[in-house]
Amino acid sequence: MNSAYSVQNKNQRNTWILIFLFVGVVSALFYFLAWYYNSPFIAIVGLIISLGQAFVAYYFGDSIALTVAGAKEVTPEEAGQLHMLVENLTKVAGIPKPKIFISPDLSANAFACGRDPDHANICVNLGLLKILNKSELEGVLAHEISHIKNRDILVMTVTMVLSSLVSFIADFSFRLSFFGGNNREKNNSPVVLILYLVTIALAPFVAILIQMAVSRSREYLADASAVVLTRYPEGLVSALNKLYTSPVPTTHYSTSMNHFYIAPPKKKFGQKFGELFSTHPSLEDRISALEKMA
Repeated sequence: MNSAYSVQNKNQRNTWILIFLFVGVVSALFYFLAWYYNSPFIAIVGLIISLGQAFVAYYFGDSIALTVAGAKEVTPEEAGQLHMLVENLTKVAGIPKPKIFISPDLSANAFACGRDPDHANICVNLGLLKILNKSELEGVLAHEISHIKNRDILVMTVTMVLSSLVSFIADFSFRLSFFGGNNREKNNSPVVLILYLVTIALAPFVAILIQMAVSRSREYLADASAVVLTRYPEGLVSALNKLYTSPVPTTHYSTSMNHFYIAPPKKKFGQKFGELFSTHPSLEDRISALEKMA
């Protein structure tokens, strides 16, 4: 079994690989567009965008996630039990206490974000606080603290920002087909339009696949690590049952954040279709793994 340190180092390494691959792939795509439209300026724009997005993802990805969630930081006076549970769990985990945020979203969910344990945040939805008891809430917080300790949060934060760029590239290519480049014959080519339509259709699936690649195994690991912290798997099992089956849809939703949450966000429409491409393991699989630990 991998040690905690090997898991942390692996996640850090995977993050940098993800960033470098992203910069390389995006730059290559824009270089192709620059060649196709005979406009070197497009290649420069692509390099600037890819480097800029990587910088934003690393340093400001957590702020973007918290803003999308509509979250506000809370003090120990405003949320005493929440702060007490987080402080106790972080002492056991041996990491600094993260900042704590509450989102006004009435769906039951939570996530952690940041670039390392020294720059980490935990956000819980108001709906989660309404339906969980103390042991269940402790299990959820231990899960999120495990993401921080395992350094999953950087991978997940970077993935959120980088995957959101897929649609932008498709839209940029479409605009070029009508307004950009020096070769009008190429611009008006039906091949360009077909490529655009294929790209724009596949963009959401590419983003979801990227999130799935970084999410499912990390959820199992965070569940297991949470049990080590709390020594009470029943609390997390009970919480997952409530989170997965809660009927309240999220009001602060972005597909780029699917993989952040401890449970799949509920959507008003397309829930059944979305389950086919879920970034999370099924409830049954997660509970089965936790029951084996119990």
